[in-house]
Amino acid sequence: MRESVGAALRFLRENAVAVAIAAGIGAGLMALFAMLAAKAPAVGILIGVASSLVSAFVYAALTGAALNGVGGAAQRLFADGGRVWTSMAVIGFFLLIVFIVLLIPGFIVLAVFLAPRYGTELQAVSGDEAGSVALMERIATENPLMLLGFALFYGLLWLALTSRLFLAAPASIDNKRILTFETWAWTKGNMLRIIGARVMLLLPAYILVSALSYILALALGVNMMDPANVAAFAQRSSGLYALLAFVSGFVQIGLYRALEAGLSAYLYRGLKPAPSPGA
Repeated sequence: MRESVGAALRFLRENAVAVAIAAGIGAGLMALFAMLAAKAPAVGILIGVASSLVSAFVYAALTGAALNGVGGAAQRLFADGGRVWTSMAVIGFFLLIVFIVLLIPGFIVLAVFLAPRYGTELQAVSGDEAGSVALMERIATENPLMLLGFALFYGLLWLALTSRLFLAAPASIDNKRILTFETWAWTKGNMLRIIGARVMLLLPAYILVSALSYILALALGVNMMDPANVAAFAQRSSGLYALLAFVSGFVQIGLYRALEAGLSAYLYRGLKPAPSPGA
């Protein structure tokens, strides 16, 4: 784990300029899309798809640089980006199906525990959106440990599944074809190590990125925990909102995504199956 974490940190340190350029381009496009989404909510789905493409292409560029070096990254970008976006879309759809299926029994269990205490109140606010939201907030406040356990269980499940498929992006780039579930077998027996490396490297990066974005938002008078407040700020001060989106995106790509790319590329080199004789 320490070796893979060190390799990811070296990749970021040795390619800081290239990473900053990729982060600047990606963050600029994401900021533009964020402004468009705020001004034209009706095309939010299309903007969401465009944003996912930019995210995939930037991640592909970073992962390709970690695998093959910075040279020639521009020539490989469109082919690699398309493969990474497709592989991530397939995995995302798989995770969506899994969680839809597994959330049903989870909500049933929650309902069994909460219904005796809140059943009458839930019936009373039926059809009252504001009342339902207020009641849900009170339930969350009064049952933090139960809801924390619920979130922790599904969070660990997500971490396990994504760790088993963590090599999909570098595998798709290196093999020049879309690979997803083929990589599942490659991580067999190493899932806990991959989880450990991700937690050791990416959790602190995520906390740092989130903290910096939150502090900048507070300095601009925005509460990132309140979607209505963010939407109102975007409508009121589009220039400052674009600045917030750019800085947040730049830090997220330049730190978190770059480290994730370096880690996945290193793990892929070590865990990919050896070529068969004569291949």
